[in-house]
Amino acid sequence: MKVTFVYTDYFETQDIITEPQGRVCLGIGYLSAVLQRAGHSVELIHLVRPAARQEIIEAVRASSPGLVAFSATTLQFSKVKELAGWVKEDLGLPVACGGVHPTTAPEEAIAVADIDYICVGEGEQAIVELCDALDAGRPVDGIASIWSRRNGEVVRNPVRPLVEDLDSIPFPDREIFDEANFAPNQKKRLTMMASRGCPFDCSYCCNHLQKSIYPNPSKYVRFRSPANVILEIEAARERDPGLAQVRFEDDILTMDRGWFREFAALYSERVDLPFICNARVDLINGEMVDLLARAGCSAIAMGVESGNLWLRRNVLRRQMGDDKILRAFALCKEAGIQTVSLNMTGFPHETMSMALDTIKMNSAIEPNLAQVTALCPFPNTAIHEECVAGGMMGDATPDTLFTGRSELMLDKLTRDQVKMLCENFVLLMVAYRKCASLPWPLSKAATAGLDFFMKTRLISQSARDRILEKRRYKLDWKYFVGVDY
Repeated sequence: MKVTFVYTDYFETQDIITEPQGRVCLGIGYLSAVLQRAGHSVELIHLVRPAARQEIIEAVRASSPGLVAFSATTLQFSKVKELAGWVKEDLGLPVACGGVHPTTAPEEAIAVADIDYICVGEGEQAIVELCDALDAGRPVDGIASIWSRRNGEVVRNPVRPLVEDLDSIPFPDREIFDEANFAPNQKKRLTMMASRGCPFDCSYCCNHLQKSIYPNPSKYVRFRSPANVILEIEAARERDPGLAQVRFEDDILTMDRGWFREFAALYSERVDLPFICNARVDLINGEMVDLLARAGCSAIAMGVESGNLWLRRNVLRRQMGDDKILRAFALCKEAGIQTVSLNMTGFPHETMSMALDTIKMNSAIEPNLAQVTALCPFPNTAIHEECVAGGMMGDATPDTLFTGRSELMLDKLTRDQVKMLCENFVLLMVAYRKCASLPWPLSKAATAGLDFFMKTRLISQSARDRILEKRRYKLDWKYFVGVDY
């Protein structure tokens, strides 16, 4: 049968208006590959901007599918609901939805009347069985990992076990994506995943939720063989010899040190392209950094999240000391690897002093790029439950993390303060760095003065915002080297 995927790949929240993304979605690529291997045909409608209802309907109609499928994150689910409604009302086609949101909030997803089927968990095997059944006219209500409706009642099938051998899954279908839809920095970038899963239970991340739904949770973290990963890269370069960079989207590429030693040697020998990846500060040491540098790692992103030790341990469930953060960034800097620090603010129980600790930590580690977002608690995560219990949840969910605005009603920070911190994160990093560079005791006095300016109630929030805004325009950006993360 014919499956048409619809991929919503743009922002439309507040002051970030229709910002294009234009990226490969590996999840859709993998599903397309397994469907084609099973004899089905696939097409993609890749939306990098909002489209009118009639435009969407005409595109789906022209595709002539037997099933319309969406992959949804929580941030994009509101768009998926609307589009599914258009497809159902105007064309009457069956609609399926998979991805992180149906996996972590399945009841919310299946409650959408215009969505006929949801996939809970990994979908490669489930979507093939669903399409086989639909194509043959067989009942679909016994397919593991698929929820559906029968006589108005929801059929909640158990989640099938994780695929333990990732090498058994075909390489993702990249030809389904039209390069004309890609953002400029994506056109010569190969997006890869060498593994699936993360063993840590950070309270704001959905990994602890996803891990818990499977009958074999001990196999949640899996790596492809290094040789299999290299073969995929080589195949991609044969199709596009102009590829200039590889981006690994794994949660932690360096998690398995034995695996990474083998992979780094193969990559250096057979690929020889710069790559960027994610890592975790407490899994980075001198050996790993040396392997990364010799293999060609040009940039690495690591989560700081909060610079406050108490908040990291007690609210975020990140059991790492300040020394680990400082050491990991210093090692990468010494090896000539550019660094990206990933930060958040707007947590339950976070005070202004704690938020400033995050800025001061970034001032100390001197990343090439500091990325900051306001906390958006994803459904059913530990931090979401804490926000619900504390009466902190707002009414809206943004469609991007990068608005710089909080939708929460926090106990210690106001929404205006969170916005101020996000907007002035880099400015304040520079200011604290300049304070620290002064001779003692001037550095201590200057830091205390900046702390007072940021925390005092003697200055109104609007006046503080105006002062900071003027300084932002005068910020000397030579302090930072752009990282194309």
